[in-house]
Amino acid sequence: MSKKLKITLALFLMIIVPLLFLTACGDNGDDENGEAVENGEDVENGEEEEASELDDRYTDEDGDLLADLPEDESDWLDPDELIFAYSPVEDPAVYEEVFEEFTEYLEETLGRSVQWFNVQSYAAQVEAMRAGRLHISGFASGSVQDAVNEAGFIPQTAMGNEDGMIGYRMAIITRQDSGIEDVEDLRGEEIPFVSESSGSGYFAPRALIYEEFDMLPGEDYDFTFSGSHDNSILGVYHGDYIAAPIADVVVGRMYDGDRIDNPEEWMTTIYESPMFPSTAYGVAHNLHPDLQEEIKEAFLNFDWDGTLLDEQWPEEDRFVEVDYREDWEVQRTIRSGSEAVADLLGE
Repeated sequence: MSKKLKITLALFLMIIVPLLFLTACGDNGDDENGEAVENGEDVENGEEEEASELDDRYTDEDGDLLADLPEDESDWLDPDELIFAYSPVEDPAVYEEVFEEFTEYLEETLGRSVQWFNVQSYAAQVEAMRAGRLHISGFASGSVQDAVNEAGFIPQTAMGNEDGMIGYRMAIITRQDSGIEDVEDLRGEEIPFVSESSGSGYFAPRALIYEEFDMLPGEDYDFTFSGSHDNSILGVYHGDYIAAPIADVVVGRMYDGDRIDNPEEWMTTIYESPMFPSTAYGVAHNLHPDLQEEIKEAFLNFDWDGTLLDEQWPEEDRFVEVDYREDWEVQRTIRSGSEAVADLLGE
């Protein structure tokens, strides 16, 4: 494997899908109903539950993969001044202005001061919440897992609309006349990934194809690189590629731009991932439970009309409630699949 690809994979796992820190939490034993539970496995039903990855300092008694509220009420935080941060961006001052109306709304709604905090990196953002210096934050989708596990972050909401959270999916497309009916038909074929640094066009498809179909790149199927999602779609459209993994939203943009015919006339989708979630907004696990609930309700009840948030994100018009176990499952699957593929291929 090339040095460039090794570096790219390392950066992807650290930043886009940050490094996994597996920590065993709790002792094996019986649950409160007296039914044997071992290593996250429901013995009675034969169903394996997802194991917690939380740092040793946290507990997860309810199995929601999130840090529990501290048992000792003296450890609950109820500060007069709350610190709020958005994920690291190139020009933090721009987003401080975008969120100014919202932070003022939080102050009025919560009856306490809310201070904006510019974070310089994902690692610094996680560490600030872990150390108790950050109370409310928006963590970029790829950093949510580490924020949850290492800093006790509790995701509560995300931007969305009346249909829920807005995101995109990784899809594997082919021509209707290709003879390819499902992913298994791609064994022995060559498919184009986008580039060695693409999330939805490389890391996600190769991880999910392995996790769900037990197929390894270079062994069960060959691959090349197209250079862009547009090139992958055009390659399938013109019959140069038999199939391709792409970000589904790109197909619509290309059709709207008259670069391809109506997809319903020539394209079929043989695989579609769960939706990749967007930035999660939430709180530190050790905030007073009443305050946690007040913050969530404040996000959910904020009126976007005429605000800079509405101007910055025109496709969204509200905050919607999220479920970490369900909504970030695809990110956890991609991370574990990426590590497994890299290990099996000796990367």
